[in-house]
Parts: sequence; C-alpha cells; structure tokens
Amino acid sequence: MNHPSAGFSFSLSSIYDGSKLECRIHLPREFKNIELAASWPNRGAIIAHPYAPLGGNFDDPVVGFVSDELLDAGCIVGTFNFRGAGDSEGRTSWTAKPELGDYVSFYGFMLQYLHFLKLALAPRGQGASDARMPTNKEANHSDSHLILGGYSYGSLIASHVPTLDTMLNLFDPTSTATTRSTPLAEIRDTAKRIAAATLDRLQISHTVADDLNLRVWPTSISYLLVSPLLPPISQFLTMFSTLSLEMKTEPQSPRIPCPRPTDQQSTNTVLALFGDQDNFTSAGKLQKWSDEMAHKPDSRFQFRMIAGAGHFWREDGVEEQARHALKEWVCQI
Repeated sequence: MNHPSAGFSFSLSSIYDGSKLECRIHLPREFKNIELAASWPNRGAIIAHPYAPLGGNFDDPVVGFVSDELLDAGCIVGTFNFRGAGDSEGRTSWTAKPELGDYVSFYGFMLQYLHFLKLALAPRGQGASDARMPTNKEANHSDSHLILGGYSYGSLIASHVPTLDTMLNLFDPTSTATTRSTPLAEIRDTAKRIAAATLDRLQISHTVADDLNLRVWPTSISYLLVSPLLPPISQFLTMFSTLSLEMKTEPQSPRIPCPRPTDQQSTNTVLALFGDQDNFTSAGKLQKWSDEMAHKPDSRFQFRMIAGAGHFWREDGVEEQARHALKEWVCQI
C-alpha cells in the first residue's frame, strides 16, 4: 500500500521536555490550486501511530490507509513520530506522560495551522492581503473541525488529551507571551511558517496574521480510535497511573489535569473501529465497552466491528471494509 505523500516535513519541540519530534502534513486535493482551496471545508485530522518499541511509527500501513480516506474527505492530515520513533528524539516512556505531551504539542500546532489558513483564505476567492476578521454570521459557517485520531497505542494517547477549551487557553498567544524561547512559542511560529508555505504553494499573495485568536472561528473536535486498547493492556502502558499533562519546559512546570476518556468520548463525536479478531483486546470486551459508550445519554459514540479483522488489519478484505466505514463516518461530521 502506498503512503500519502507528505506536503511538508518539519520538527516540533515537545512541550513535555523539549524533545524534537518528527512531523508531517499531508494536503488534500483542495490545495492543488486557489479555486479548490476556496472551497476547503476547514477540516483537519491527527493520526497517531502504534507503540514505538514494537516498530510503530508514522509510516505504519494502518496510519497510511486511514490517512488516505481522511485526505479523500478533504482533511489536512497531520502525523508525527512519538519520542523514540523514527527520527524523533528521546525514548518511549513507561508512563505515557511524555507521549501525552508529544501529542498535545502536535494538537496545538494543528489548531493554529488550521486557523492561520482559514484566516488567510477567509475572503473566498481573494488574497489574504484583503483578509478581515469574520462577522459572527460568517464565523458560524466557517467552523474549524479537528479529528483527534490514533491507531492502537496512538488511540490510547489521543483519548487522554485535555479538553478543547483547555487547549485553546494553553495555546492562546496572550497567555504564552514570554521573553524566552519555549516550545509553546516555537509551535506557534512553526504553525505560521507552514501555513505561509502552504499558501505559497497556491501561488497567491498572502499575509499570515502575526497574532492568532483561536476563538475567532468556532472549533469542534471528534475522536477516531482505531483498534483501541482497553484494560489491562492500557493500564500496563501507563503504569496504572492517571495521566495528566506535564510541561517541564514552562516556568513552574505546570501540571494540567486531563479529563477521563469516557467523559470526552460521551460528549463528542467518536468512531471506534476494530476487528472481531483483535488479539490485544477480546471482541467481547470491545463490544461491551462500545455498547456502554453508545448508550450513554446524548452519546455521539459510534463503532464498527469488522468481521475477520485482527489488530494489525492484514487479513484479506478487511482494509477495504475499514475504509468504507471511515468514509461513511467522516461524511457525517
């Protein structure tokens, strides 16, 4: 299977400890020219890879075919290597707390990158030099949407990220203004640089905003959990600890509590995609968990169990079924 070609490759510093992370952005067909870009639905997705000590990285074939379907649906897809994978610095931790910091770093990048692009492209069909802040009516029709996804271990980390409101506050430029260089400031600068490079590729004149108000356009999130890990395996990978976001690169090393995954997954749109032959978590346990999540009050949790599919999606015909399930789901959000 061919992996989607990377639109841009770059590095980010993890807000956990400053470790450099290898990152990629893949652009959908809407970014082939300015006419198509004007109709871009302002959607993005993050797909995190499986456990690095078992060979997981952003070139994983499952990450690849999931990315393919999201690109076809018009999403800008971002992938990155956790610490210890590929050319990212560091090594895999025993607690998953550093990896949570890695994911949040890329999450913050994607939020800002999508908003920089949207602000520059806001006046449909015009150059960003004519850009202005949208009216409330325009903003209501220009929501940003970001899919927080992951496969296997990647889905475990994605499930524990802070709330969207916490993320918007964390990456608010007014709250991260500092006289010294920090990963938070670097992530903002990198998002601006990659957004400018994306607009350059469209061969249009543009001015990327110096300051970014992440609340200009309403932002929504959803979760895509491919072959999710449940207890006891998920507990072994976190050393039975409650995950919180630690930021050793910031003054006073703040620690930000993270919500329970069940709370986030019962209030946001979710697709859990797994096989009935998963050898990491039994089909019965996955089915029971999914049924419970789907029947919570006001739940938007959906799941698809693919017959014959194992954890690694190598069986005949299962990738095509998974692609079909992804295509159906992403058209709904």
